[in-house]
Amino acid sequence: MDSKRLIIVVVLSTAVVFAWAALRQYMRDKHPEWFPESRQDGTPTTQVASEGTGGGGVAASMPATRIAAPVMTSAGGLRVVGATQPAAPYKMGYDEYDPKGARPFPISVMASPRGAGLESVTLTRFTQEVGKKLSYVFQKPYAQGNPAMGRALATRTLVVNGVSNDVAEVDWVQKPDVGGMTAMVVYGVDIAGASGGTILSVEKKYALQGTGDTGEGYEVLVSYTYRNPTTQPVQVKTIFNGPNVPEVENSRDIPEVVVGLNDDMMVSLDHRPASGITPEKGVVSLKSSKGFPLLWAGVTSAYFNAIVRPEVDKQGKSSVVADVTAQALAKQGPNGEAFIALTFETGEVTVPARGQVTVPFHVYMGPRQRAVLNKAYYTAFPLSYDKALVLTGGMCAFCTFQWLINILVLMLTGFHWLFGGFAGAGDWGLAIIALVLVVRLLLHPITKRSQISMSKMSRMGPEIEKLKQKYGDNKEELNKAMMVFYKEQGATPILGCLPMLLQMPIWIALWSALQSTFELRHASFLWGFTWMKDLAQPDRLWFFPQKPINLYFFALDSINLLPILMAVVFWLQQKMTPKPVTTTKEAEQQQKMMQWMTLLFPLLLYTGPSGLNLYILTSTAIGIWESKRVRDHIQAQEEAERAGKVIVGAKATRASRRHAKDDQVEEPKKGGLMGWLAGIQKKAEEMRRDTGKK
Repeated sequence: MDSKRLIIVVVLSTAVVFAWAALRQYMRDKHPEWFPESRQDGTPTTQVASEGTGGGGVAASMPATRIAAPVMTSAGGLRVVGATQPAAPYKMGYDEYDPKGARPFPISVMASPRGAGLESVTLTRFTQEVGKKLSYVFQKPYAQGNPAMGRALATRTLVVNGVSNDVAEVDWVQKPDVGGMTAMVVYGVDIAGASGGTILSVEKKYALQGTGDTGEGYEVLVSYTYRNPTTQPVQVKTIFNGPNVPEVENSRDIPEVVVGLNDDMMVSLDHRPASGITPEKGVVSLKSSKGFPLLWAGVTSAYFNAIVRPEVDKQGKSSVVADVTAQALAKQGPNGEAFIALTFETGEVTVPARGQVTVPFHVYMGPRQRAVLNKAYYTAFPLSYDKALVLTGGMCAFCTFQWLINILVLMLTGFHWLFGGFAGAGDWGLAIIALVLVVRLLLHPITKRSQISMSKMSRMGPEIEKLKQKYGDNKEELNKAMMVFYKEQGATPILGCLPMLLQMPIWIALWSALQSTFELRHASFLWGFTWMKDLAQPDRLWFFPQKPINLYFFALDSINLLPILMAVVFWLQQKMTPKPVTTTKEAEQQQKMMQWMTLLFPLLLYTGPSGLNLYILTSTAIGIWESKRVRDHIQAQEEAERAGKVIVGAKATRASRRHAKDDQVEEPKKGGLMGWLAGIQKKAEEMRRDTGKK
C-alpha cells in the first residue's frame, strides 16, 4: 500500500470513529432507555453531614437506619465488645476555606466510630474547584467494592493469641476528650474471653498536629494502645486499611502506589501506577524484591499525597509493620479513578500482664507541593517525601534527571516572582512563556547546527540519485559511497539526529515538571482575563460536561483551543522543515507517515493540562520563527559564497577595516550572547571550508 492510500485509510478511519461516537451520543440523548447504565458492584457509602460551622470536636449527624453491632463472636470463642449506642462521626479542626492560614490546623479530619476509620479529610488552604471557596476534600470512602476495605485507616482485624476478630463493622466506643482537646479523638473496643472477662482493651487515637510543628500541620498522629488487664501476656496483631487514592483532576492525573524503602540508610522509591493493579491480579505485595526494609507506603495523585509511616529505630528499621499489600476493589473509573485498598499488617506485639504497649504511626495527608515537601523535616531520612514530587517510569525514566527538573521548576518559580509574584499576584502562564524563551535560547546553537546539517542533506538529492543509479541494488557499496560523499561535503546524517537526542532530557524534564507542579493547579493565565482559568486542566473554551461525547481516545466534554492551534503550528513546522534525502521508497513513505504522525500529538494532548499545552504551543511557534531565521542566514551565506564574497561574522580588526576590499560584505554586528554564538559558528564554518580546500 502506497503512502497516499495509507493516509486516506487513516483519515477515513478517524472520521468513522468520530461519526460513530457522535451518532451514539445523539441516540443516547434521544432514547436513553436503549442504553441502560451498568450497575457497579459494592454498597455506596453514606454521606455524613456535619452539624454546625464551628471548629474541631464537632459531632456529625448519624443516619437513623444505622444499626450498632455491640458484640461479635469470633471462631475462637473470643468476643468483640463495641458501643451499644453508636456515636456520631467526630470532626477535628475547622473545614472552612482558610487560604491565609489564620487557623492553627491546615486540615480537618472527620473520624467515624465504624471500624475507627475516616469519613473524610479536608485541606482548608486549597479549593475543590476554581472560583468556589470550598475546601478540598479527599480520603472519602470508596463507593465501589467492599465497604470495610473502602474506609481509609479503618481497623479491620485484631488477631489476639492467634484468634482473628473482625472489627471492621463494629462501632467502637468514643472515649471522652482528654483535657478538652478538640483536635483529638480516641476510640476503644474490648476483646472478651469465653468466660466474659476482658482479656484485651484496644484504644485508637487520632491527633492533629498544629501548623507550628515540624510537619507543617499535614501529619496526623494515629496510635494504637493495647492494655492487658489479665495476669498472662497477650499476643496481638492488627490489620488496618491504608489511605484511599485522592480523586483524579484531569486525564494526565495518574494515581500511583508509592513505597519508601531503606537502602543502606537512604530512601529508595518503589512506585507503580494504580492502573496496573487490577481486580484480576488480586492481592499485590508491596514488599521490596531486594529485601530492603519498608519505611513507609501510601498513594499519590498528581497534586496530593497520603502516606502512612511507622516509627523506626536508629538503623531505619521498623519491627511494627510486617507486610503491606494493595488490592483493586473495582475496575478503574471512566475518568481514571482508582479504587485501590492498601492493607497494613503489623507483626505480633506482646502485651505484658497488667501492662500496656503503644504503637504510633504518622500519616501525611497533604499537598504534593515543593514549598512543603522541600522543608528539612520532609527531606530528611527516613521520610524523604521530596523524592516523590516527580515520579518517572517507563522507557524515558533513564534520561529523566531529578536535578534538571528541579532547575527548571526553580526557573519557573523565579519568572513567576518576576511577573507579579513579589506582590502576591504572579502569573504562571507568563512564567511558562518566559521559560520557553530561555530554554529555546540556550538550545539555539544545537538547533541551528541541526538545521544546517538537515539543509545540506536536503540539497544532496541529485548526487544521491546518481550514486543509486551507479551501484544499483548493491546496498553495501551504496552506503559506503554515500558516507564518503557526506564526509567530502562536510555533512553527516548523525548531526541531524544528535541534537535532538541531546535535547530529549530537557523536553522530558519539562514534560514531567509541568504535569505535576502543584502551583499550576487552579492558576489562571493573564490574571484571569482569558478563558484559561486553571493551567492544570484543559483550556476549555466551550465546556459541556453534562453531555460529553464518548470517543475512542477520551470523553469529549469541551472544545479546547490550544490543541487546535498546536495542530496548525505543527503542520506549518512540517512544511518549513528541511527533509533529509531518502534512498529508498520505504524510507520516503516512512518520512511521509512521520509527518502525518506529528498531527496526532494534538489529539493525544487534547485533554492535557493547558499549562503543558501552552508551553508546547509557544515553543513550537518560536521554533518556526527560529527555523526561518536560520534558513535566511544559510541562504544569504550561500549567495555571498557564489558571488565570491566573504561574510565576516567576527569583530573586524583595525587592519582589516583599513584594507577591506570592495567585494567584501560585512554582516551587521550582533551584540550579547547571540552575537558571540554567531561569531563562533561562522569561525567554525570558515575553518571547515579551509580544511576542505586543502
